[in-house]
Amino acid sequence: MSTQIIESPHEKSIKFLKDICEMDGIELLKTSTIYKIVVRVRGRSGRHYEVTASRPVGLFSQEPWQTSILGAAWKNDFNSETTMPYTTNLCLNTHEDKRHLPIGDRLASLILSLHNDIKLAMDIPLVAQFIVCPREDLNHVYSFQNDMVVTQDMIDEQQEFEEEYDAFFEDDFEDDDLFPEFDFPDDDDDIIEFELRDKSFADQIAELFSRQQDKETEKS
Repeated sequence: MSTQIIESPHEKSIKFLKDICEMDGIELLKTSTIYKIVVRVRGRSGRHYEVTASRPVGLFSQEPWQTSILGAAWKNDFNSETTMPYTTNLCLNTHEDKRHLPIGDRLASLILSLHNDIKLAMDIPLVAQFIVCPREDLNHVYSFQNDMVVTQDMIDEQQEFEEEYDAFFEDDFEDDDLFPEFDFPDDDDDIIEFELRDKSFADQIAELFSRQQDKETEKS
């Protein structure tokens, strides 16, 4: 009596994905783990895409698969640190209605759409923007999104602002600077913090003011 191994939906979907990757212009790359899938796609426009799906390692992990898409004018731009700046992120939310399907089926659908990227560009403007963007300009683009194109300068400026903001409040402001009229106690800081942590900001100020008044009354 022969026993037949029944494939799981996930295994069937991965097999289907591998069949899709036999098509001209689609390549399934080797990875070091089954929890990471990388596929390279050449679109009809001549642009290239790298689709990566991954999730945390673990047999019983409930974390969903995360998918990212990089776009490039030249295939070799994916291959070295020198040319990687000429790749850009494509924030595509395609096939969100198919999240209930196994990852192989979802990737196959996405890859076929990217393979026919000219048709996809008619429905999704950011794909059209990417296709017509010159390669040299891609060096300055961080990502193409539905509502805007995010440049690397915008990312750098945001990071610089956040660093300056943090440094400003860490170096220049202490409790005494914000509320110089209050005599903040040194020995009971931990107790006060514990008592005030669940109160609103306004209630905290009122409580601190009340404590200050009590201290002044005791001194007099």
